[in-house]
Amino acid sequence: MKQTFLPLAVILLFQAALLNSVPAQEKPAGSMLPSATPLLSPSICGKSNLLFKLGEQPVGTEALEIRCQPDGGYSAVARTELKVPGASIDLTTTLDLDKSGSPTSSTAKGTVGGRPFDQSVSIKDGTATITTDGNAQQLPFKEGSALMGGNLFYMFHFAIARYDAARGGPQEIPIFPGGNVKVERVARDALTPANLPTGAASFDRYEITARGVVIVVWFDSRGRLAALAVPLQNFGALREDYAAFEGSFKGALAAKMKSIEPDYSAPSGAAFTAEEVTVQAKGFTLAGTLLLPKSGKGPFPAVITITGSGQQTRDERLPLPGLEKYRPFGQIAEALASRGVAVLRVDDRGVGKSTGIQTLTSATMIDFADDVRAQVEYLRSRREIDPKRIALAGHSEGGVIAPMVAATDPQIAAIVLMAGTAKRGDIVLEYQVAYQLDDDKTLTPDAKAAKRAEQLDEIHKVVQGVDTSKLSELMRSPWMKHFLRYDPLPVIAQVRQPILILQGEIDRQVTADQAPMIEKAARAAGNKDVTVRVFPGLNHLFLPAKTGAFSEYTSLSTSTIGDDVIKQLTDWLAERLTAGK
Repeated sequence: MKQTFLPLAVILLFQAALLNSVPAQEKPAGSMLPSATPLLSPSICGKSNLLFKLGEQPVGTEALEIRCQPDGGYSAVARTELKVPGASIDLTTTLDLDKSGSPTSSTAKGTVGGRPFDQSVSIKDGTATITTDGNAQQLPFKEGSALMGGNLFYMFHFAIARYDAARGGPQEIPIFPGGNVKVERVARDALTPANLPTGAASFDRYEITARGVVIVVWFDSRGRLAALAVPLQNFGALREDYAAFEGSFKGALAAKMKSIEPDYSAPSGAAFTAEEVTVQAKGFTLAGTLLLPKSGKGPFPAVITITGSGQQTRDERLPLPGLEKYRPFGQIAEALASRGVAVLRVDDRGVGKSTGIQTLTSATMIDFADDVRAQVEYLRSRREIDPKRIALAGHSEGGVIAPMVAATDPQIAAIVLMAGTAKRGDIVLEYQVAYQLDDDKTLTPDAKAAKRAEQLDEIHKVVQGVDTSKLSELMRSPWMKHFLRYDPLPVIAQVRQPILILQGEIDRQVTADQAPMIEKAARAAGNKDVTVRVFPGLNHLFLPAKTGAFSEYTSLSTSTIGDDVIKQLTDWLAERLTAGK
């Protein structure tokens, strides 16, 4: 809902995912690299075309022309088309730089998420004037800063060009309007194109860390951007000239992948094993990890974890700085498996090692509930699992999906709702919009009021089913239409299984007053086994916070869920799943 200054912020594509790759040789520790190819010289001028892929699926292009100016400066113009559910853009952008590589102006015009977007940036005498849809504001511009656009990949070239290759090592490069990216030149890769053993070429490889996410970029011998990969988001961009090198670029990622790929194996000495598994859903495959206790007599009880909104990998990690070690479902799974309960957690459809991205344009919570049902059926097919002792544990949206599944499957043994909603989706989103605007210190009261009115009007149009053709892609999506109209309480009333409701007291995404609403609806319908626990001082992530606002997420004191939450959840599930056994 919140409009972002597109040319001004590093906005990565998706939740964490993995890029399959083949082995390559990383530079030995402490080795000396050959001199770097200059990244800012007349040799970069000309036309190029970047091809985008998400996994193996083409998702767009970026047609670029860089012109060398008579005064030694550079002028770039690009047409970027990206077709990804929830992140589509069609923009024509420009970027002008002086001979030192400092940006002087930028423009962006087209659509973002299906909505018109028009913005310009002019930089002069340490001040940047930003005009968005006719509204101008001024901000200080720090000398040496670069502009990097959200999903405008050619701008990476000019940002990395500010790296001092002679000095080497990791360096911080300021990005306007606030923040930094860490850049390091790490290798020179000698790569061979497919079926052309005599066509080897060398590429300088750089690694960028932006908002906690690693981006790998290669430049050719002329200093031109040749390829870019976001390994943990399964995204790649390749210069069309180097299409034959695609496999070799993937191979060069292997050593880095080993250091950044999430480790789902069982820790040394653990009381459980970790098995990589696949679950067949409706037309695609869900990849996950099944933890099985080492001791005790099977078949074992089991728990399926269900992530919150947005496509997330099995540990429910968040690509936010300061939360790199946040892995709530990894913590919960290992705690349960240590107590004799098997746990299955999977990458959501379309991310990680799961397939199905093509389904996301039409998927709703109903479809995601079917994904959980596929996991239930998979566990019932395993001889190690007791088919009558399978529970569900969902966080946020997962706390809405769990009752949907349990209400239609009486064999589900119990459900845990971590910050699940009790209110209809439009009421939840209206609160989030209002709170986010109140928390925004950059807007005047009048600006807040105008934005609130605009965004509430969008919500009401979707709920009422009137013309939504001018709304954003997200607001027009089937998922959003279903979410805004969905009332969780009638489904809660159909759940006959034991329910544990966990809630953070200062949650500003799903407010704490909704926990007793769920309890009341369940008990009124005759469910006598309902437990509620509200944790003081915890936010939506079940982490300690001061206000609970989303703006705090990057500055929390810890990214690990506390023992009190873990113990409450594991004690309750262990009791319900072993009763009468």
